[in-house]
Amino acid sequence: MYFDGIKLFDFETNVENISNMYAHRDRDDKNRREKLLKHINLTYKYMKFICREKNLDNILNNLQNKILTKKDKKVISVWKEMMVNTVYMHDVGKINPSFQYNKMLNEFYEDNSDGESKHSLLGSYIYVSYFNNRIKEIEFDKTDKFYLKYFMYLNSYIISKHHGYLDDMEDYELKLNNFQEDYSKDEYYPDLNIITSRKSVICNSFNNSKEYMDEYTVNNSKLNFYIYIYSKFIFSLLTASDYYATSEFMNGEKVSDLGIISKDLKQRFANHIKNYKIFKSIENYKNNPVIDENYDNINQLRSEITIESERNYLANKDKNIYYLEAPTGGGKTLTSVNIAKLILESHENINKLFYIFPFNTLVEQTEVEFMKIFNNDNYIKKNIAIINSITPIKTEDKDEDYNNVLNLDTKKKIDYNKALLNRIFINYPFVITTHVNLFNSFFGTSREELFPLINLCNSVIILDEIQSYRNSIWKEIINFLSLYSEVLNIKFVIMSATLPRLSELLNNNNDDFVYLIKNRDHYFKNILFKNRVKFEMIDLGNDIDEQFRNLLEDVMKESKKNNKILLEFIFKKTADRFFSYVSKEGFLKEYGHEIAIITSDDNKLDRNKVIKKAKEKNKKIIIIATQIIEAGVDIDMDLGYKNISILDAEEQFMGRINRSCLNTGKVKFFKINDCSRLYSGDVRKEKELTLEKEEVQILLKEKDFKKYYGKVLNRIQKNKKEFNDNGYAAFVNKIKKNSFSQLKKYMELISDDNQIKYNIFLSRKLKNEKGEIIDGNKIWEEFKALLMDNKMDYCEKKVKLSIINSKVNYFIYRVNKIPEIYNDDILGNIYYISDGEKYVKDGRFNHESFIGETPDIANLFI
Repeated sequence: MYFDGIKLFDFETNVENISNMYAHRDRDDKNRREKLLKHINLTYKYMKFICREKNLDNILNNLQNKILTKKDKKVISVWKEMMVNTVYMHDVGKINPSFQYNKMLNEFYEDNSDGESKHSLLGSYIYVSYFNNRIKEIEFDKTDKFYLKYFMYLNSYIISKHHGYLDDMEDYELKLNNFQEDYSKDEYYPDLNIITSRKSVICNSFNNSKEYMDEYTVNNSKLNFYIYIYSKFIFSLLTASDYYATSEFMNGEKVSDLGIISKDLKQRFANHIKNYKIFKSIENYKNNPVIDENYDNINQLRSEITIESERNYLANKDKNIYYLEAPTGGGKTLTSVNIAKLILESHENINKLFYIFPFNTLVEQTEVEFMKIFNNDNYIKKNIAIINSITPIKTEDKDEDYNNVLNLDTKKKIDYNKALLNRIFINYPFVITTHVNLFNSFFGTSREELFPLINLCNSVIILDEIQSYRNSIWKEIINFLSLYSEVLNIKFVIMSATLPRLSELLNNNNDDFVYLIKNRDHYFKNILFKNRVKFEMIDLGNDIDEQFRNLLEDVMKESKKNNKILLEFIFKKTADRFFSYVSKEGFLKEYGHEIAIITSDDNKLDRNKVIKKAKEKNKKIIIIATQIIEAGVDIDMDLGYKNISILDAEEQFMGRINRSCLNTGKVKFFKINDCSRLYSGDVRKEKELTLEKEEVQILLKEKDFKKYYGKVLNRIQKNKKEFNDNGYAAFVNKIKKNSFSQLKKYMELISDDNQIKYNIFLSRKLKNEKGEIIDGNKIWEEFKALLMDNKMDYCEKKVKLSIINSKVNYFIYRVNKIPEIYNDDILGNIYYISDGEKYVKDGRFNHESFIGETPDIANLFI
């Protein structure tokens, strides 16, 4: 293994009385304590376990090769020694007598009750002291010495933060210098033998090493990114190893499974895919392809998409980033599953599969699709985990029988400790989650956010709808994806119907990016895809009353020949008003259409009821919705109406129409509201890039998203140059300075400006899919009791909270204002409204009645 034969810090030689020191104390039994040396060795053991299980030698070698280019063996040896001792020495600061006396109740240090009990900063200072001496001991030239010292300080900074989060390294320099001054004044550390001169100013070289690295990276800007990734990786490895070791002492939970895709599981996964009826038909099509493009049906084209993507992957197995561009309805999900299978078969060290989506609805749908492919195989199902805010933590049973039965199916007790550990670290072979979780693992700063990073190594990640990410940071995103894939051996498959060629934003060669579909026009411009849904622009007039009247008249005319009609508005208020307008007048009753609405004011249960109705064969229904309907909602409508916004949204909406491809669907675009406020900061909202321009209408009709995104990317590049102080140059500077917290803020997918401020729990009685009554008051009391229970085991509490949260979400609504007079309960950021029915109108939450708002006509459609 990579770390074999590396010299470890000798605690027994360098620290007197190490055998009398403790690392942890049981929360409930103060006499049960863990010896410091035992914890240190157990942490190191878990580090080696993680590296072995995840096959991280290739990652460690990648980091070494990227960071230590042209460095000799002597430098590499000390660099590796410093790296491994970042983990091994992480708790050396616990030798602090005040920590031992105050925290560990160690009677051996009775006279130290007044000292500072913290240990992390002391540990980083000891680390610097030790390796400063080690570097002095060995003959290095000046440049190598500064290079090593830079990593010495970086590693020590990680040690100082291993119980918290990474902020900005520039602040650390001041803290280290201040600590050194305090350290030289007292005699609190009599057991430490490694500092030869307590008053030596070892921190003076901090600036020198930084200045050297600043100069060194002028002509090697990639190195700054590699160092950033190194920092995140080591922080993740250290905190994971420490957490596992601590958990073993506290809960007796030995971690032996990181949720790796074993050879057996890979084979089982592949067999199910090969035997799935759709893939069998694709194999048949390989042997009997269409000649001269005389296609009878759209499935033949879908088969060709899968076959071509497979062929192009197999010709480029050594690459890391693959683009899968296919028309709406082209079977991207199934094609991506096949590519994932091929990657797992091609690369022995790839041992995790992640599916990443922008919306929870897509997360849920993908699990359903997976289980169709895998024939509800319980073994596969057991190894698939949904990771989001509304899905309960996946639980397992303990091996032995218990009298206190908590799982009625298996008659065994739930292993809460293991369940929580698996969720925290994403210890599952197959994971379906959201892009926010992925970005937290890449750009987060806390332990909890970065724990999963080690599990992203040696994985395949399917990224869906990447164009939904904030496009002001597209250049930064693709740069990081490229570098993370290169260093951590991640195979990315980026898929979309409207795929922006983000690699064109980079200055380097695009050969590292593989297009799995070479001739996109062969599919996009084929009439079976291109004419699956046709569209037209309609002018509803200027006055709002006139607009509503004209829209309704058109819907009434079309409802004579269309059973399922979908109308989408940009803003919820507009959707609500039109729904009220149509429902009250009963204009559409003569054609037998039911009128329904889906907005953010409808809970998951109500939304699912509407979607279920829309799926009924021959059902006549008109759905009025906001953009919540665009992606991730599996419905097939005959006709659509949509307020124009950005082009990607238009294509997504068209994907809800004529999904069965049995007829020719139709969409009518109109403009009542302007989308600028909704898409603040998105260049695609600009008028010349929307359907207001005839040129853009032609691009949508021709499905020429490549040309469209050429215009978008040019605009992004122009903005970067115009606002360079806040653009890419500032971003690179943050990387260079290891400004971790600033980078996290910079790389947020959703701006704080768009965040809704308050969560309210609207208590009332609801009926679930099974017809059972769910009482909001009872759910709240159960939720509150769990939160307030300070005696329940932490792991059990977290798992049970995740279970109750899935029910709590039925009653949660998000608002920007809380009434001035408020006397009900508050838990965290959730406001409890006991008389929820008071704010419900026609079965739906009514914002106006909640905040006492009586809107005038001028504000109805904002």
